[in-house]
Amino acid sequence: MENRQQKERLGFHKQLQKELSTYTEKHIDKKDGTIITKTIMDPYFLQNNVWNMDDLLKIENFSGNPPRHQTRKNLKFEIKNPNVNLEIKYVWYHRLFRDQWSLSTIFGIGASHLSKLTAFLNEQLGTVHSLLDVDVERTERDWVAWLSKKGYKTKKMGSYFYKEYVCQSPIAAFFRLVHKNLFLLTDFRPEWEKDRWDIRILHAQYGVNYNKSAAAYYLDFSGIKASPFRELVKHYVKQWLLNQHSFTAATDFIKHVALFINYLLSEEPSWKNLNSLKRRHVENYIGWIRHYSMNNKKIKHFESHIATNLHCVGKFLEHLYRYESTEGPEAHPSFLLFPEDRPKRKKKSHDQINYIPDTVLEQLFTYIQDLPKEAQPVVWVAFKTGMRISDVLGLTQDCLIKLNGKYYIETDIEKTFVIGHRVPIDDDLASIIAANINDSKVLSNDDNNPDKYIFVRYSGARKGKPYTPEWIRVKLNELAIAKNITDENGNLFHFKTHQFRHTYAVKMLNSGVDLVTVQELLAHASPEMTLRYAKLLDNTKRKAFEEAMKQGVFSFDLNGEVQEVKANEDIPSDILTTLWQDHKLNAIDNPYGSCHARLNGNCPYSEEPPCLTCNGGSPCKDLAIGFSDLDTQKYELLVKTTLKMIDSLKQVGRHEIAEKNKKNLNRYENILKTIKEGNIIFGRLERVNRKLGVQNGSL
Repeated sequence: MENRQQKERLGFHKQLQKELSTYTEKHIDKKDGTIITKTIMDPYFLQNNVWNMDDLLKIENFSGNPPRHQTRKNLKFEIKNPNVNLEIKYVWYHRLFRDQWSLSTIFGIGASHLSKLTAFLNEQLGTVHSLLDVDVERTERDWVAWLSKKGYKTKKMGSYFYKEYVCQSPIAAFFRLVHKNLFLLTDFRPEWEKDRWDIRILHAQYGVNYNKSAAAYYLDFSGIKASPFRELVKHYVKQWLLNQHSFTAATDFIKHVALFINYLLSEEPSWKNLNSLKRRHVENYIGWIRHYSMNNKKIKHFESHIATNLHCVGKFLEHLYRYESTEGPEAHPSFLLFPEDRPKRKKKSHDQINYIPDTVLEQLFTYIQDLPKEAQPVVWVAFKTGMRISDVLGLTQDCLIKLNGKYYIETDIEKTFVIGHRVPIDDDLASIIAANINDSKVLSNDDNNPDKYIFVRYSGARKGKPYTPEWIRVKLNELAIAKNITDENGNLFHFKTHQFRHTYAVKMLNSGVDLVTVQELLAHASPEMTLRYAKLLDNTKRKAFEEAMKQGVFSFDLNGEVQEVKANEDIPSDILTTLWQDHKLNAIDNPYGSCHARLNGNCPYSEEPPCLTCNGGSPCKDLAIGFSDLDTQKYELLVKTTLKMIDSLKQVGRHEIAEKNKKNLNRYENILKTIKEGNIIFGRLERVNRKLGVQNGSL
């Protein structure tokens, strides 16, 4: 057994030596941005324990970006254990050629940390065949103690959304970082066999979808303590991903199911499978997860957490049953977990839709120039289109189109699988996007931006990837702190990127856009979310209605005079509710106010406007239209309100009344067209002539 493992170890280090004996040089064509790669057979990185910056700058990958203000020219690998020294080189080599560390990092803080790690390993490591053989937890404790003894800081203070925290300093976390990278780089198994899957590899090999603006790339199964159970969960998640389900949802699923499995193993440590799982085990777990969720400070809404957890557990048990797994429970899932076990999720009040108030928007756009220039266009697009921030950050160079003289953003919506979704935009936003597209085309090539994003990192660890939503959010909140952006109560406003989407929806509905259109613009898979915005709008109007009642309600008396009605004295609350419902059901805007009779066809003047029909169906003899500068505005308003009324009548099925109102619409449109041309319309021209004759006679 030991001989076989030793041979594997020997083969392992030979593999590292083979890779370090070559490197891949990239040539980028400046005309079209294409990449030509060439394998260079040069053992420089293997044979030299001192890497010189000038030597590296001769490689085309790095020649165009020499570090500034960097005085250190040499990077030294001086660990006495030759295998470990080789492994450390291997990590630095891959971090360098994968653009995960820049030359500035490698020869700067990286070299400084390496010299300290070298001193520690030479003192403490002893004789080991590989750094992968050490006890990571114990070695890290020794590393931190060694740093403290040498006088280096091992803790640092930080703040996250106004809360302070303590964590390891970068140098204290360095050993774990190096060990983790070595393990990941030297795990040559197929990705599905690993306990930590890289979604980027799964995307390249199997087309698994993921959001490229996200900062997380890994699905980690190592939190599931026992290997047999870990394999069961991996089987489920593999099928989930291959069926093009969400990578983020898979991440949450693993965390929830790990809680369930680890609890069972704490109660039944001898279990090798779930064959013996009974209802009593599930009942005990429900009690445990409730206590865990209620007492975990990181869980804000414990009822929601429990519901999600039991939902994931149920899906897992159903998966085992569906695939007839020999490792699954003998009992049917429906006998283990009941629907009533899951607590009902508390629905948010419609008033709790987290949109950005106008007062905050005014402050934001006053100071938007103080945001990093890369973040400014992202905020404008999110605000003016209502797109999810992940979709905004995923926009590419071909996203701007023009149809019939109007500009649109066209993109695919990942969450709801909408291909070629179009959102209309104004000319100002089109100019902003066009400028970013042009910059992207100038700066991009197949190496630094292969997917042709317009909000992209051209270098560093995220080279070729969009900005992260987290970065946008952090910059917005840094601006809020710096400029004291506050809400209506004077409290510092906390920005979340999804608020722009909610804000867009609320503004659309406030502007009179119908629900179906808003649903289409937001690419909602169902109308349920859109209806939440509508209910928020209704609640807002209802509050305004009640506020008006509190201020005082006025009515016309029998003589047509206006008199005040005290809300609390003359109109009981149930009558107010009835008035509000009646207003919603029946009221239609007109130039004089809101009519509660027209929608039902009960208004005798809705079809015959008095001044235009009082003379036996003809206009009043004393009417003249066009003398007043306000006449054009009056008839524009009449056209607008009549169109709206016709639309409302059609929606409630009153097509016969809608047809009658079309006659008025034609009348208003003809009058408007005439007076816009500078003409004046008289009710009866002969009446004017008679008046003119009398006047002449009197002279």
